[in-house]
Formats: sequence, C-alpha cells, structure tokens
Amino acid sequence: MARGRKSRPRTPALTLRTALTTALLSVICMLAFAPAASARVTVVPGSVQGGGTETLAVRLSNEQSDLATTRLELTFPTDVVIPSVEVTPMGKWVVTVAMRPVDPPVTVDGEEVDEAVASILWTGGEVAPKQFEQFLVTAGPFPAEGGRLLLAAAQGYEDGTVDRWTAPAQPGWPGAPTVDVAPRAGVAEEPRPTENGEAPVASGSAAAPSAAGEERPAGGTDVLPWILLAAGVLVAGVGGAIGFGQEGQRKRAARRRRTVRAAVRTWPLEKVRAETPAEFPAETRTEESATGAGRR
Repeated sequence: MARGRKSRPRTPALTLRTALTTALLSVICMLAFAPAASARVTVVPGSVQGGGTETLAVRLSNEQSDLATTRLELTFPTDVVIPSVEVTPMGKWVVTVAMRPVDPPVTVDGEEVDEAVASILWTGGEVAPKQFEQFLVTAGPFPAEGGRLLLAAAQGYEDGTVDRWTAPAQPGWPGAPTVDVAPRAGVAEEPRPTENGEAPVASGSAAAPSAAGEERPAGGTDVLPWILLAAGVLVAGVGGAIGFGQEGQRKRAARRRRTVRAAVRTWPLEKVRAETPAEFPAETRTEESATGAGRR
C-alpha cells in the first residue's frame, strides 16, 4: 500500500513577508512625501546684537548624491537696511555683492545711508555631493531697534536645477536662514519706516511677499510626517493581522488534510477485516492453504 506523503509544518514565512512588505511601503511613502530633515543653507550665529557689525558663517551643505553645488545666492529683505557687507575669499568661489538704492535715504548710527545690501552671490566654486562649504560674511550695522533678518537662499546645481528657500523654517520643514536681531540697550523696539514711508511688514510674517514666486508651505506641514508615520504603522498592523489570519486558516486546512489522509490510509484494511466471515473455520483455511502449496 502506498504510503501517504508527510505533511511538513509550515512556518509563518508569508505572514512575515506580508508585514515586512507593508512596513517597507510605509517607509517609502514617508520618505517620498516627508520634507527634508534640515535646511541646506544655514547661518550662525542665529542671533546678533542690534546697532553693531557682526560676522556670520554661512554654511552651504550639498545633500545630493550625484550633483555638485555650483552656486549660492542670499537675498536680503527690503524692510531691513544693511549699509555694508564684506565677504572673506574662499577658494575658487567668486563673490558678487549687489546693492540697492534707499530712497528716501535713512539715518543709521547718525549717518545718512542711501544704499543697502541687496544680495550676495557665490559662483565659480563647487561643493561635492554630501559635502559642505562655509563662507564668512561681515555685515552691519544691524538695526538698533532689533527685528529679524531673513535671507532668501537659492542653491544651484551643476545640471541647472535650483533649490529655493524664501520663508522661515517650520518644524519638520526647511526654510530660509534667519538671524534674530536683539534691540540695542536703551532703544525701544518700534516699527521703522521703509523707503516709501509705510510701516514695514515683519520679515517672515504671513503677509511678507516671497521671492521668486515661491509660496510659504501651507499650515499644518509640521504634522504631516507624523500623519504619514501613523498611517504607515496602521497599514503595517492591518497587513500583519491579515497575514496572521491567513496563516491560521492554512494551519486549520493542513490539519483537515492530515485527518483525511490518515482516514484514507486505514480505511481499506479495516474494511477487509470487517468483511471477512467470522464463521469461516480456521482449520479449513489451513487445509486449503496446504493443498494449494502441494499443487504448486
């Protein structure tokens, strides 16, 4: 009689694959839609004293894996008058400082100022992928009454693409580098008139115009990564629960198959024994067996 094939116990490999697949898809979704962890252009220190000249370190980080950074431009806000700036030479980088007219002129530290720094442009150098460069900028004097200096940043790559940051950073979302200016001692923080005589809009406020037509990220972006994370965990949990349920069904089906196979193996022998006549004498069976053996 053919012997039935043994049924090997199945491991929950499919369940593990299902859970891992759903978790991997969740991570991919978070990486695809979540914002960058940090800004690529930063300025230190993040706060300075009003009324004086300060040296700032501008750090340019290249987070790309296959493109070199070849250009950096910082644009100064029009509601803050910085009369002068000096940039320390750095390697092959060529620095261009653009000034803008201030009309009507304003008085800064007792001197009449009719032009202010508009932008600083670095070209001609290169920051390799996953590397950074640091530039030293001495600017001033900063407003004695304090405020915020928001520097719109544009980072260009060798293929011609440009990343721009024109709004303040938000939690979980990169932004333009900012410098907080503390009021000089004895000077009250009051709104200063701009060149057109109107009250200025605070840099980085919701009403402040953005450069290059880029809009500030919509509200609630700081919770977007957490929403994606929760969704990923939920999807992974549902996938794992479905996988465990399917594994339980397979185990039950395997038990049923083993029961059926065992019944099929034992059924013919039990049937023959049940159909053998009990009244057939054992002696007769022995004689016939011996007669048959003699004939052979």
